[in-house]
Amino acid sequence: MKEKIELLSRLLREIEIDIGIRDADILVLKALLKAIQALDVDEINEFRIEFKKLEKVVASTEPKFGILNFQLALLSKTVKDLTCAKWKKNIQNKIKKILKDVKSSQKLILQNAEKINVEGKTILIHDHSHTVQDVLSHYKAIGKHFKIVIAEQDFEKTHSNIEKMHKAGIPFQVVPSYMLSHIHDFVDMVFVGAVTLKDSMEFVMAPGTHSIISEFHVAKVPVCTFLDTLKFSLWKSKKRDSIFIHRHIRQHCSQDIQYERIKYSHDRVPATFFEKIVTNEGVFNPRELKKIFGEKLKDYKKLN
Repeated sequence: MKEKIELLSRLLREIEIDIGIRDADILVLKALLKAIQALDVDEINEFRIEFKKLEKVVASTEPKFGILNFQLALLSKTVKDLTCAKWKKNIQNKIKKILKDVKSSQKLILQNAEKINVEGKTILIHDHSHTVQDVLSHYKAIGKHFKIVIAEQDFEKTHSNIEKMHKAGIPFQVVPSYMLSHIHDFVDMVFVGAVTLKDSMEFVMAPGTHSIISEFHVAKVPVCTFLDTLKFSLWKSKKRDSIFIHRHIRQHCSQDIQYERIKYSHDRVPATFFEKIVTNEGVFNPRELKKIFGEKLKDYKKLN
């Protein structure tokens, strides 16, 4: 079991970094749907045993992704209530409904994003959040006029933003992340995505985001984040939960020097650094967000 947990943890981290946690969740649900369709098990109790194993593995992965744990909690309730007749069809229908709800939530985020005034604004983006990319493309599609500054970071992530802005026909410039102090006066707002929200009222975000958000927070430039409330991590967080440390021993390029290089998978950013948090359920300030989180936590506990 330990090996399975370590393998799944690594796979989820790699998938989240590559395509984002929202699309990773959809990928996992679709894979589960296909697996059930091909499952050669007729006995409900056998399926329940295997599903419990899946729940345990996902719940034990590091970092923990709120949306995956929440979706499995919903499925777990359905699994417990399954009857002998057409149980496979019932669980498949539940997964399809969850997938449909995820798509509906995405549309609601776009609708609520329209409440943010971007007309004539210059917006800084940093991470390659698919939600932020979708929001910006939506603004362009409904006729909004704005410019983008891409804070340059990892090659692949920066080029993902470049490709999305170019495809949508959105004018953009690229500025190295360590030179942003020169453009404080030209940036009207900062848009970032989030992996999850912890009970500590901290967002787990792409590495490097904390420094950029802090910089513009101090410069009194409004910072907005966009996430589905399904992404909330509805459990007691550990001190460094959701942060994975990559350690590598490297060799100097021209001298006989070895050194340890440490890289962190994510940043934690206090919710108080944000002016607006745009979700599928509305646009909130940090105080309102804390109340929403508390309500979601109560609902989640009822599922377990």
